[in-house]
Amino acid sequence: MRGKICSTIFTSGITAGLLASCGSGESADQQDPEQQESVQSADAYAGVVKTSIYVKGYEGGPGVPKLIIELEDAVDSVDPSGWQVMTAGAERTVTDVYTADENGNPQENSNFIAIDMGTSFNDETFSVVGSPFTYNTMTSMNEWSPVYEVVIAAPSITIDDGFYSLSITEDAVNNRISPDTDLFTARGSFTGTYANPMTDLEEELTLSTAAYEPEGLAEGEANPLVIWLHGQGEGGTDPDIAILGNEVSALAKEEIQSYFQTDDVTGAYVLTVQTPTYWMDEGDGTNGNGSGVSRYTEILMDTIDEYVATHPDVDTDRIYLGGCSNGGYMTMNMAIQYPDYFAAAYPVCEAYAYYEYERNSDGTYVKTNDEATGTSSFVKTEQVWFTEEKIQAIKDLPIWLVQSADDPVVVPRNYLLPTYQALVQSGAEKHLGFLL
Repeated sequence: MRGKICSTIFTSGITAGLLASCGSGESADQQDPEQQESVQSADAYAGVVKTSIYVKGYEGGPGVPKLIIELEDAVDSVDPSGWQVMTAGAERTVTDVYTADENGNPQENSNFIAIDMGTSFNDETFSVVGSPFTYNTMTSMNEWSPVYEVVIAAPSITIDDGFYSLSITEDAVNNRISPDTDLFTARGSFTGTYANPMTDLEEELTLSTAAYEPEGLAEGEANPLVIWLHGQGEGGTDPDIAILGNEVSALAKEEIQSYFQTDDVTGAYVLTVQTPTYWMDEGDGTNGNGSGVSRYTEILMDTIDEYVATHPDVDTDRIYLGGCSNGGYMTMNMAIQYPDYFAAAYPVCEAYAYYEYERNSDGTYVKTNDEATGTSSFVKTEQVWFTEEKIQAIKDLPIWLVQSADDPVVVPRNYLLPTYQALVQSGAEKHLGFLL
């Protein structure tokens, strides 16, 4: 939930304490007398061109750790004390202010000012404070916020030896800078016609793709491919939502890339694929519970095949598949359906059900409604969905399963734990990261 919006009206006489009730910057009475005098006499600067948000992916979703202000004039110096900022209604802690280039990198005598801010996770909203995403409760998906208001009060900047104050209130949602998404330069989609699992009718489906392709990687004779499948909230047609929502950019950075070596070449391709609905959609457009076959099973395989075909240097013995929650379900589903294709799998909080659930005559799931809470739930049966046949299909596939013990959405006792137990009892050796 968005925090309160500061209602203070900014005027040309803005001072360092103007947002005292809305920020954590240094107040005017904490400054030395000489500085306070210059601030009080500072004219309001009228040459602000625009304010941009620097969007970064975190484990808890996207955040905005930096703002970049573009001015008409070059700035001589910036005093970082007293700056107060709110983004998307949230008070932010300013950690540094400096002149920068257009991307927020430090640079002297520039028309740009960068503001670094601390980031934190909100346990109530399950998002990073000041997130640029809005969760659509109707679709259960993340979207770019329709408005991202930035409020900045700055007591003093120096331009041509003159002191100026800054007062900015701007919707910056469309002024985005994101090196994390810029890593994924190869954008595309795959379209095909497939039979709907529920209706058996032919339907046209499209998946969106984004890929990180390290410079010089194609020079290797055989390079690995890492595939990521997003969670429930990252579906749609904008891969940036998937990249930022699950911090897919981490797969494209040195810490992970350094593990992959081909002769003298270091790195791996990273392909993220986005479904317009949910990976757990079995044909009716809704999010199922993981005890069925996804309507996107065949098209996802065709999408991967096309990427491999257009990148002949991909080592088909080193294709790794992973994803979280919805994507964890799809990882297990694809491994079961195509057991000989992938070199290994890394499902995170996988939602591939161990049990089957009651269905209606049309194939949709039976749901019970709780009037007290306004929620609905699926009806579990004692019939096992993760059958011996499925176990044998992936028994010899290297799999590293990861989940938090207190996951309230993908409850481990209905998914990971019985699945892992069944695999171990079959003689399979699987890695398990169960976070307590």
